[in-house]
Amino acid sequence: MIIRILLMIIGIAGIVIFYLPLGRKGIINTGNVVGMIVSILVLLFGTFSWLFSRAFKIGLLVIILIILILIILINCKMSKAKNNIARNQSVVIIPGCTSKYYISEMLNDRVKAAARYLDKHEDAVAIACGGKGNEYYDTEAEYIAGELAKYGIAKSRIALDTTSVNTYENIRNARKIITEKKLSTDVAIATNEFHQYRAADFAKKFRMEPAAINARTEKYLYPTFFVREMFAIIIWQFRIKK
Repeated sequence: MIIRILLMIIGIAGIVIFYLPLGRKGIINTGNVVGMIVSILVLLFGTFSWLFSRAFKIGLLVIILIILILIILINCKMSKAKNNIARNQSVVIIPGCTSKYYISEMLNDRVKAAARYLDKHEDAVAIACGGKGNEYYDTEAEYIAGELAKYGIAKSRIALDTTSVNTYENIRNARKIITEKKLSTDVAIATNEFHQYRAADFAKKFRMEPAAINARTEKYLYPTFFVREMFAIIIWQFRIKK
């Protein structure tokens, strides 16, 4: 009975947690869709657990343990990446991040984090990354550059990658700019904590030494984007790289 009640509480809590980004900001992605589906299944399992066989329950427990192990392992990698704080890197890469109809809070947070670093390190330059992000701005890169200018960062310090459409392309195109301009490959990536590991992993594959400039993430958004990032990391491990 206690386990059933606990599962029901976890299911209800999960539904609320993963619904919040949708309810408050209209955000819907792999993270909260999967999170809500799993939460509903946990709630139903807790409510009607007597309908399932012992073999089914054992199998479900094994699946849950595997998922927990994956979460722990990926979280450890994320923590290591985000704790590798940028100190004196001369190149700042700002990956794009928008929603379909508006500039996301996360992109603005990345810009703010980058601006603070660039203001403190006056010799550093920025690479703003991102192609056509939504229906209201030409490119994410141009939006980032415009916002940095509002914080007093000179446009002469900002290079633009206006064609990339995902994190891999953000980092790949930033590497091309670094090569063309003969900049340092010791880079700082201004992005959200959960995103640092994957961005840094790409940077290493393109022979760069990445460090982190962490942008804050609203607490109610973190579970959704953590789950989304988990899927992105796992999928990347099995993807044929070009």
